[in-house]
Amino acid sequence: MKLFTLLSATGMIWLGVLFPAYAQHDEPQMTYTGQIGKSPVVVELVASDSNEVTGRYFYLRYRKDIALTGVQSEGGSLTLYENENVNGKQKAPWMMLVPTPEGGLSGQWHGDKAKTADVSLLPAIVPVGKERELTPYQNALSKDNLYDYLRLLNMPLKAESEQEFMGYRIRWWKEPGSGIRMFELLSGYPREQMAQVNVRLRERLWREVVDYHGCMLGGLSGNSGQADFNQSVKLTYFSSSVISASVFTDYYCGGAHPDFADSPINLDMKSGKELALEDVIWLGKGKPVYYNEQGGDDVSFEAFSSYRSAVFAPWIVEQMRKFHPSQMKKSDECDYSTVEYWSFVNWHFTPKGLYFSPSFPRVARACEYPDWSVLPYAAIKSHAGSFNIAD
Repeated sequence: MKLFTLLSATGMIWLGVLFPAYAQHDEPQMTYTGQIGKSPVVVELVASDSNEVTGRYFYLRYRKDIALTGVQSEGGSLTLYENENVNGKQKAPWMMLVPTPEGGLSGQWHGDKAKTADVSLLPAIVPVGKERELTPYQNALSKDNLYDYLRLLNMPLKAESEQEFMGYRIRWWKEPGSGIRMFELLSGYPREQMAQVNVRLRERLWREVVDYHGCMLGGLSGNSGQADFNQSVKLTYFSSSVISASVFTDYYCGGAHPDFADSPINLDMKSGKELALEDVIWLGKGKPVYYNEQGGDDVSFEAFSSYRSAVFAPWIVEQMRKFHPSQMKKSDECDYSTVEYWSFVNWHFTPKGLYFSPSFPRVARACEYPDWSVLPYAAIKSHAGSFNIAD
């Protein structure tokens, strides 16, 4: 079953950011397309061994999720309630559906004031001939998450303003339904470099749109019935070799607490790939060790954690004390001198050097993302990884 979850700050902190995500489970999952009344819809249903059914659906016109909960009878018929945790079963619109010989579902939707509409659904298929128009991420969704693939398919984007940043021209794009924004490169780089990086940036936009809808569904599925997902993108550094930006998100997705996180963009202009911190700075012996999507997870987390905790963190605390002695003094509010807080850092490029943010326990999360914690490139270059910081 696909349930919306949030990565905890302590459990997944090595990623440097909290991203809303779907957790994969083993229960059978089906995606359907069809109509409720005359309106096209996409429906996803998951049935458990106890005959409980959960799911979601969206009207193609709006592309916003409606949560579904219900039961499956021994004969296969389904009774599904919409946003039950928000509306309560007595007030919630509901559907009664039965299997069809074609492998689909049919029945009726029931709303308030005895309003009804016919429901007709068939197993969803991937449209033919769309591969070249889509990003690799979208094409992968067609296999990994057909529901979100169909949501993103032909989803319109709005072109916004152009601007110049550090001598390079960009344009902003916005997905109107979620409000998610991302930029693309227009000039200042070789055409082929801009093309490969713009694919990465467009993929990032689509990933954030998927995360937005996952968060909204988490709110609908939780007891509060509330969710919020506000994101801002701030350009931090462009050069001939790298582009960097902060992608900061404040979110509440129906859990115990609201949260916030920065998930920066650090793209190598030559390869078009996302840079890992170990590409930029390496303090160990031999080849760098990676435990992240960019590096390929070539070691166990224990080995990676050992390097970050025993080698990297003590070094960066020493450097921060050297360049920012007053801010690093012990205090009751934000103790930046604690080495373990610097093991799994958030980082990005700036004109003055590399910015790092430590990871604090939840009780002190307000101490994260200080505005002063930059190490000059001169301190980094003596321990440079495979990526050349210099233009």
